[in-house]
Amino acid sequence: KFKERLSERHPPEAALKVINEEINKLQVLETASSEFHVVRNYLDWLTILPWGLYNKENFDLKHAMKVLDEDHYGLKKIKDRILEFIAVGKLKGTVQGKILCFVGPPGVGKTSIGKSVARALQRDFYRFSVGGMDDVAEIKGHRRTYIGAMPGKLIQVLKQSKSANPVIMIDEIDKLGRRHGDPASALLEVLDPEQNDAFVDHYLDVPFDLSKVLFVCTANTLDSIPQPLLD
Repeated sequence: KFKERLSERHPPEAALKVINEEINKLQVLETASSEFHVVRNYLDWLTILPWGLYNKENFDLKHAMKVLDEDHYGLKKIKDRILEFIAVGKLKGTVQGKILCFVGPPGVGKTSIGKSVARALQRDFYRFSVGGMDDVAEIKGHRRTYIGAMPGKLIQVLKQSKSANPVIMIDEIDKLGRRHGDPASALLEVLDPEQNDAFVDHYLDVPFDLSKVLFVCTANTLDSIPQPLLD
């Protein structure tokens, strides 16, 4: 099953090395042993991620205008800004390294505008809220030594996605907590275009390229967002 999945995906050399090592380990383990299940779950995650699979983007401005007007009435200022963003993407051939952040009171349409951006670019759309999130493991995952360990939210989202370039909306970025570690700093590693091409989740322990993901953040106010993250 794992080899079959790999034939459709294109993992980098480092990931492929780890996958092959784990497959060899799995073959010599007793099926009744607890380590067998740990290794099998780990391989399951490593081989199901969309390594090197990308959806073709649509930078057609007329299509984008049509989508935005269909989904939202008014909001001219934000629509113009999104069209500028797509136009620059068209010239560059990519929207890589750009982050959109929508700020406004609840109910003004921040989340639904994010969905429209994904529809205009013909990318998959995934959303998760970080409001009240106070554990860094939610973003960076748990170490595999823990029972019931899982990857962080981003790797979970990429597992659901059939491509490595979806639109991921991070909702309520102004309401991050700080009880177990500093989730805001972990989010910085996810969003920073200088670092996120080799994002290492604690569970996966191999770098995954998040640089092609388009991140859209929402906040009610900018006051409570830490300055480096806001930049």
